[in-house]
Amino acid sequence: MKEFLYLKNGLRSLQPSTRFVLTLFLSCSLVSYVVMIALAAQRSGFTASSAADYYAGGGDRYPKTAGELLEVTHFHLFSMPLLLFVQGHLFLMTRGLGPWKRWVVVAAFAGAALDIAAPWLVLYVSRDLAIAKVAARVLLGPSLLLITVVPLIEMWRPEPSEPSAPSGKPPVLGEE
Repeated sequence: MKEFLYLKNGLRSLQPSTRFVLTLFLSCSLVSYVVMIALAAQRSGFTASSAADYYAGGGDRYPKTAGELLEVTHFHLFSMPLLLFVQGHLFLMTRGLGPWKRWVVVAAFAGAALDIAAPWLVLYVSRDLAIAKVAARVLLGPSLLLITVVPLIEMWRPEPSEPSAPSGKPPVLGEE
């Protein structure tokens, strides 16, 4: 943990072994986001009406039960905050973007909260609140991508080369 205290060059300053493990973690996160998109496409779709049908029933679908929602909610209330805590910290340690980084992390947490709440709202308040599922994905998708990709880029992007100091002798043609 001490190596995170003094990052002269952002995440690029971390030990190679730490960058390796973080790269594995962030890469697995990216793959899980691809799976998450595939699940969304297959199950609830990307529109408010398809989400409403998935959770409240419609067409050939039965409504979700309270037990089904509790199971999914329980898992997501443990996993999402932990994932966002770790990735949010890494993202906040990157250089640049200033206060925008905090807004990206807030958007990720807000999207996760809305994503967890949306099925309950659809099932027990109104099918019209399925728009909350769409809003959750609009908040969560881009923010998850940013908090995953920006640290990866910073850890592995080559250092910008510094101009070499003059040595006092004239340059030789073809030498740099």
